[in-house]
Amino acid sequence: MEYQQNIEAVFREDQSLPYTILYDKGNTKVYRIDTPNPIIIRVAEGDTSSHQFQAALLEELAAQDELTARILYWEIREIGDKPYGIQVQTYIPGKPLGHYPNKEQSKAIVGAIYNLHKRLCIASSRLEISSIPDIHKTVQQLYSLVDNCPIKAAATKLLEQKRYLELISQTEQCIIHGDLWYKNIHIEQTQNEIDVRLVDIDPLILGPKILQPAILFSSYFLLTALTIDPNAQEIFDLDGLLSYWPEPLNKKDVLLMMQLFPVGVGLLKEIRFSQDPHTNPEIHRSAMEPLERSIQIICEISGMT
Repeated sequence: MEYQQNIEAVFREDQSLPYTILYDKGNTKVYRIDTPNPIIIRVAEGDTSSHQFQAALLEELAAQDELTARILYWEIREIGDKPYGIQVQTYIPGKPLGHYPNKEQSKAIVGAIYNLHKRLCIASSRLEISSIPDIHKTVQQLYSLVDNCPIKAAATKLLEQKRYLELISQTEQCIIHGDLWYKNIHIEQTQNEIDVRLVDIDPLILGPKILQPAILFSSYFLLTALTIDPNAQEIFDLDGLLSYWPEPLNKKDVLLMMQLFPVGVGLLKEIRFSQDPHTNPEIHRSAMEPLERSIQIICEISGMT
């Protein structure tokens, strides 16, 4: 099979196969095979039990407009004494924006994530989702492992909010894309059209429907603004973003749920930093500041300060 031959060529570092390493960090490597019809090869150490589920899910999400990649082939193999999952995926064109999106780009991004959200809701009723972690339980577990710090203080306030508990415990739960940061969203733009596609559907979590737009606004738009300019709160226009979402949203509820992304990511980062005896205080501080600032801005907009 051609896909297996491509995988073996990458492992052998065969220079006759033109490829580019797109990502090499931790236990994951991602290669683009630079043939006339490019493909992606993803090699990741760890739990490989979800490949069949991922293939079925991505097939539903890609639909006719190729919103996401499709998994063309996957296998599990031992490398050394560790299990690795290997996937061959379709290549998603475009690239992340290097700036905060303008109005038309913002509309296109919100519209694309709305389409993703609708497809995830449908998939939630068709696929076995018991293995997907519940976001509230995950945050509670992370919370119990973190020492006192600004992120834990913010988490305490959020977890004690009566309205938050009402929203997070709604009976109808669906699959949510948990990390819509800007590098996962690729843009292809011509004079007449803006195409938006997603390159990484991970991590997935279970939560109420309102959580998906909240994560989009918090992860992509607010943190993007803070990454570009720490003082750029004025760039972030929540009212405009709410108007682009095709269904009506309660602004106060969205703001409340927007806190969940920086709180969850912040708790996870604090745990990782605490486990590293060589943590550089400056790196630690620079990693936490945008998350803490985003929580502060969300609370300022909502009047919860």
